[in-house]
Amino acid sequence: MRLKATINIFGLLAAAAIGTALFLIAVHRITIDTDIVRSLPTDDPVIADGIHLFEKNPIKDRIAIDIGSDSADLARLVSAAETVEARLIQSDLFAQVGTQPMQQGLADLANQVVRNLPVLFTEGELQRQVLPLLTDEAIRQALTRARDDLYHIDGIGQAAAMAADPLGLRHIVLARLAALNPAPGATIHRGRILSADRHHLLILATPAGSSTDTTLARTLAHFFQNMEKEVEQEFGSGITLTPTGAFRAALDNETIVKRDVNRAIWWAAAGIGVLLLAAFSHPLVGLMALLPALAGTVMSFFVFSLIHDSIAIMVLGFGGAIISITVDHGIAYMLFVDSGGQQASREIRAVGLLAVLTSIGAFGVLAFSGFAIFEQLGEFTAMGIGFSFLFVHTVFPRLLRNYPPGAPPARRHLSRCVDRLASTGNPGLAVAVVTAVVLAVFIRPHFNTDLKAMNSVSRETRSADDLMTRVWGDIFSSVYLMTEANDLNSLQEKNDRLLEYLNTETHAGSIETAVTPSLFFPGSAARADNFGAWQQFWTDGRIRKISGQFIREGEPLGFTYTAFAPFLQMLVADPPDTTGIPERVQPLLGISKDKGDGRWRQVTRIIPCRLFDSQRFYNRLSDICAVFDPALFSERMGQLLFGTFMKMLLIIGASLILLLMVFFADAGLLGISLLPLAFAFVCTLGTLGIMGRPLDIPALMLSVVILGIGVDYTLFMVRGYQRYQRFDHPHFSVVRTAIFMAAASTLVGFAVLLGADHNLLKSAGLISFFGIGYCLVGAVLILPPLLKRRFERRPADAGGITWRYRNMEAYPRMFARFKLRMDPLFGELETLVPKKPDIANILDVGCGYGVPACWMADRYPNATIRGIDPDPERVRVAALALGNRGRIVRKAAPDLPSLDMLLDLVIMLDMSHYLQDWELEKTVACIHERLLPGGRLIVRSVLPPSARPPWTWRLEHVKLKINGLKKARYRDPAALSAILGKCGFEVLISRPSGRRGDMVWHVATPR
Repeated sequence: MRLKATINIFGLLAAAAIGTALFLIAVHRITIDTDIVRSLPTDDPVIADGIHLFEKNPIKDRIAIDIGSDSADLARLVSAAETVEARLIQSDLFAQVGTQPMQQGLADLANQVVRNLPVLFTEGELQRQVLPLLTDEAIRQALTRARDDLYHIDGIGQAAAMAADPLGLRHIVLARLAALNPAPGATIHRGRILSADRHHLLILATPAGSSTDTTLARTLAHFFQNMEKEVEQEFGSGITLTPTGAFRAALDNETIVKRDVNRAIWWAAAGIGVLLLAAFSHPLVGLMALLPALAGTVMSFFVFSLIHDSIAIMVLGFGGAIISITVDHGIAYMLFVDSGGQQASREIRAVGLLAVLTSIGAFGVLAFSGFAIFEQLGEFTAMGIGFSFLFVHTVFPRLLRNYPPGAPPARRHLSRCVDRLASTGNPGLAVAVVTAVVLAVFIRPHFNTDLKAMNSVSRETRSADDLMTRVWGDIFSSVYLMTEANDLNSLQEKNDRLLEYLNTETHAGSIETAVTPSLFFPGSAARADNFGAWQQFWTDGRIRKISGQFIREGEPLGFTYTAFAPFLQMLVADPPDTTGIPERVQPLLGISKDKGDGRWRQVTRIIPCRLFDSQRFYNRLSDICAVFDPALFSERMGQLLFGTFMKMLLIIGASLILLLMVFFADAGLLGISLLPLAFAFVCTLGTLGIMGRPLDIPALMLSVVILGIGVDYTLFMVRGYQRYQRFDHPHFSVVRTAIFMAAASTLVGFAVLLGADHNLLKSAGLISFFGIGYCLVGAVLILPPLLKRRFERRPADAGGITWRYRNMEAYPRMFARFKLRMDPLFGELETLVPKKPDIANILDVGCGYGVPACWMADRYPNATIRGIDPDPERVRVAALALGNRGRIVRKAAPDLPSLDMLLDLVIMLDMSHYLQDWELEKTVACIHERLLPGGRLIVRSVLPPSARPPWTWRLEHVKLKINGLKKARYRDPAALSAILGKCGFEVLISRPSGRRGDMVWHVATPR
């Protein structure tokens, strides 16, 4: 079967070359962002704190490596750990390996604690923890332990510390580090962390770069894979190596999304291609329908690269779906071409313009979501839809040209099936209503704002995380605090304030005891307070008493009376002058200096208890530190999402209703148009309820997108009925097929995402598939019976003039209404037309939208009205309004239609200024030849503008320029009368029209 249009091969190749060039430029200019966290909104302080803490936390890149053994063979476990550490160091991929720095930090911290004892106890701690150690029995036990420790190898080098602290006060201080233990029962064995069951050793390593850098993550993953094989070869399968860290999630997200993206694009293109081949009479036609969507996507990608440096990989993940969304106009265009339509662009623009505006608006509203990823998605897709529409109406007609006339091809089976489905009438409407009622019972909306749902990791990564949680505890249930300052002293002052708050929360049973640097290195104010309490505690009498106790209890144990002189001197000495925190101790206490901005930061881990109040805790501490509480973070995220969802829903809903009111200007039609959307929302929520799926982040954000896309099918159906006025019109059948094809192609795009491995893509595909599918069902089953009852209930001539326009588009309907109300034409015309009722034939030259012709039809019930106009849209509207009372043809004066009868009456209203003198003379002469003797020509002409012309004249002038018409020629009454007289007419009446006097009537009859 021959194609109905010739393809411009040169133009097609040029478009392909330009598109390829733009795509390559965009790829070169833009980077792909795989970090989901960057998409989170930062307006809310709770969320902003969480993001800031995550980004600036120095341990976020740290990798934890679990060395596990299936038996309690500690020697083999340690040997495997030594081998792994050696490989890590040799690889040059890590800036730090193992816990040796932590051991060195502990040693330095112990030395600092001994020197700083006078400033490390508060008044309450001295009374509760130190005073009980001053009894004779307690001192005897302390000195006994000190003697025993000196006899053990572990006590070598500890004599000075014991002399300076015979009571073991340092152990009280160092016990504050217990909260740093990663898991209950874990111990340090040869510099490594050993689990309580002695089956696991934990090795910590810090990569030389960022773990979220997918290039480094890929290198690390390859390195650990090789090392796992080496460990298994050397130690057997009983020893396992399990690395965990941010690098795995980053790599998994990139790998999974890229795989899903490629699969979505190829499968969506293949599925859409099959649909297109099934719908068109020629395979090439179906393939050509993809061009606008591809062009729109490429242009959107190119423009996006000009205004942005990066694009979220999730947005690219929608590439296949976006192609399916924007393919509808190409499908509709090619369906008209395939049906032999020579005005495909005009028909699609008339029916689909409103649908394009609503789709662009639906995606554009995502710019208000506060989520960077959805803002990008909205911007990218809105541009893609817009560029696709522009391509259809600018480039596409130049690629398909030379439409030969001829009968349209036989209808395809798909078109017949679509027509049958849309013709189910009241039974189909009843099925839709029953379905909605049944599914409404299962609506159980609940929200899931867990950020884990926005990321996807492999099964291996989940298993590794589960093992870490099982062995070493769930660090994700903890609360994290981060204090910041420009220098270390200021950081210490902040930590002093933080410690006060934390002690209050600990005593209230809200949290477990936390470890902060102020416990070991208090700031100046806390140091002064503590030293004052120390002096008050160690009175002269208490010092003399404890000196005697040392002598009395120490001599039997072998200690001389001067053995503990350093401790006694410390009791009366000035406060220690050490103010800084040793560099090797800083990492142990979570302190680091940012290499980028130079700020000092300290991270504190908090373990909540049963009485913990997230919001109250945040309110108390947020002014001195950043707080990340996973529970509060998720709760606030849920509130933000719900608020954002409602805001976006209200914005797009109000915008949609406003657009529909402007384009429809009919409350009844507006209500009918919203029914399929209500049906889709009810059924989608009900289906999700049956499946037990919550409304997660993608579902909330994309619900408004579904609203904008799904309404397209309604708008195509309503606009098609407005334009063609009857269900069986052949062009309306094309529109219905286009609706089905557009929806089917979109469903194919989203159906591909149902098999995605990434959670966000899969969720987006699920909610979109059901939402769009139900929108299509609603448009096909609900709208046709309702619209048919409205549009075909009574013939056009059953009422007055406004009734003839009641079901047309808003502009011609409003034009007719205001023309009748505001133009004095009809009241004046009543006095100028012939009074006899037997007028048989009337010609309206330049009939416009046909309002005067319809007036004539009502005025002369037995007359046949004919009209001409050069504009095809006005001809279409006038013909629909006039109905069977006459015929409107597309012609321009002086080319009048050939008639087989003479005319009783000819009218030329407000159009003579469009004609040059020779055109007007020829037109009037032709009319003279076709008028019956005694017939009448009625002309209303526009006078030349005055010095200050009215706004209507200026508006008319602008309209002429927009339409590209030749310069208007305005004539005064004498000039027009002269032309009429020259052509054989006698002017009977010449008088002004209206109150402004800018128009004039001429009534003439043949001489």
